[in-house]
Amino acid sequence: MEGYHRSVLLKEVVEALDVEKGKWYLDCTLGDGGHSLGILKLGGNIVGIDIDPEALERVKKRFEEEGISKSKYKLILGNFRDQTETVDQRFAGVIFDLGVSSLQLETPERGFSFGKVGPLDMRMDPKLAVKALDLLRVLTRKELYELFHGLGEEKYSWRLADALVGAREIETTKDLANIVEKVVGYRREKIHPATRIFQALRMAVNDELGALKEGLDRVKNLIERDGRIVVISFHSLEDRIVKNTFKKWQLEGLGETLTKKPVVPEDSEIAQNPRSRSAKMRIFRI
Repeated sequence: MEGYHRSVLLKEVVEALDVEKGKWYLDCTLGDGGHSLGILKLGGNIVGIDIDPEALERVKKRFEEEGISKSKYKLILGNFRDQTETVDQRFAGVIFDLGVSSLQLETPERGFSFGKVGPLDMRMDPKLAVKALDLLRVLTRKELYELFHGLGEEKYSWRLADALVGAREIETTKDLANIVEKVVGYRREKIHPATRIFQALRMAVNDELGALKEGLDRVKNLIERDGRIVVISFHSLEDRIVKNTFKKWQLEGLGETLTKKPVVPEDSEIAQNPRSRSAKMRIFRI
């Protein structure tokens, strides 16, 4: 529908979950609701979780526009790392679509994108106390280096830490992007030079890797026999956590990994949605 974004690997996710009519599925990262809508249209039921209240409101509207009965879904506001502890039912499948949503990227006041002028916020949950700008202003040179190197895998981390420590002259996303451009320059890469720095700050503000580890650990206990856990990641650190977690579960006899290699988008999908270029999907069957 117009105004809503097509979810990455939508067809592949629905096929991977092997959706059965009347069964319940857990969407831990609801976003714009595309994956959940695909499940609902095949007769499945949904419990959807999202940390962003704006996302939940959009999904409610989208499901109403599609004529989906309210008895077919439950929507929960919160971080999946916490809310999965409160869920008291079992599911035939779970989907994690990690990273920032297109809606968040395209909303300047959320501060996720260097392509739009806005405050350096980057909080997926508006109630979080610490913003990206707070980190830039309080972290030491060494801490900034560790942040950029560890979460951004940025090879110019020391130079950028030197330039950004204190960050007194920085207020907006554009200010930060301009400084990174001056320090790093354009070096024939496919991505903007500020991409990794924005990614590192966003992941730190929202503790995304910690949430992923805890979320995976908790959902494995919510899956019915032969149920599937499907995870789409956009970052090598996320993909490594998923890969190693699935390997550990298989060694423990919990189930089996169904993807020897991650599923990636076809060229036609990448052409329509460049964000999907870095997407990798892994599947585990309990």
